Amino acid sequence: MSKEEHIRRVIEYHNREAESEYHREVGDDPVYDQITWSNVEPYLPERGWILDAGGGAGVWSIKMAEQKKKCFVVLLDITLELLKAAKKRIEDKMLTERIEVLNADIRAIPHPEMSFDFVLCEADPICICGDPEKGVSELSRVLKPNSYFVAGVDSTLYRAFAAMSKGKSLDYVLEFLQTGIAPASDDALFASKSFTPTELIMLLKKYGLETVKIVGKPIEFGPDVGDLFVSALPAEKREKIFGDIAEEEKLAKILHKIYDEPYVAGIGSHLHIVAMKKKGRSCTVQPT
Repeated sequence: MSKEEHIRRVIEYHNREAESEYHREVGDDPVYDQITWSNVEPYLPERGWILDAGGGAGVWSIKMAEQKKKCFVVLLDITLELLKAAKKRIEDKMLTERIEVLNADIRAIPHPEMSFDFVLCEADPICICGDPEKGVSELSRVLKPNSYFVAGVDSTLYRAFAAMSKGKSLDYVLEFLQTGIAPASDDALFASKSFTPTELIMLLKKYGLETVKIVGKPIEFGPDVGDLFVSALPAEKREKIFGDIAEEEKLAKILHKIYDEPYVAGIGSHLHIVAMKKKGRSCTVQPT
């Protein structure tokens, strides 16, 4: 598949999400969102420019702008339908003077070196952009030295677990563990790259980003979530927990504590990484 076709399919896939993403709020997924925000907020600057790279409908852009009133946010995404949804949300929140919406690719960010005081790349843009090395290179390039980079990516170890639980052959799982590349399917339309914790740490280091923290996080918290720990609960017990708000909150706290342990981060469906750009480093991928 050509790079152009890959991006066309990424855009087509995310066009489907525009309406639902318009209504999404931080906290709709009580575990994923809590882990994400608790590992974003402490690293945000008090003032300056923030890049929300691949920020879609602006869920995190709005959250950051509301929390850090002396910061300006550039919301960058490749999907126009998501950006239309973002503009409506930003207008509704009266944040148009502090959030700029930009249609662009994370592999070719139209800003000079060291433009931003913080970079967020949440919910897999690095995985699906078609060239993770180029994406990370660009994100590092536009970040100021001694500033934080935060990203969320798919976990290879979780995907291997999911493949085995669905009856995939051991040969398939072995090959997947070697590449971390999930092929296109009827659902996703395009191939995507996932990472082990070590692989992600080394990729960021290659482009001058030193890891500060890495944690895991499950997505779509509920009785049918594919999370390893939730699925370990007997079905009857699981249904009872998700029928009781107080019990749900206890389980959310348990998962938050478990996934805060870096040695088990990789078994979460996603990895969340915090890194700092080393002073004086600006690494780029040369054109091929």
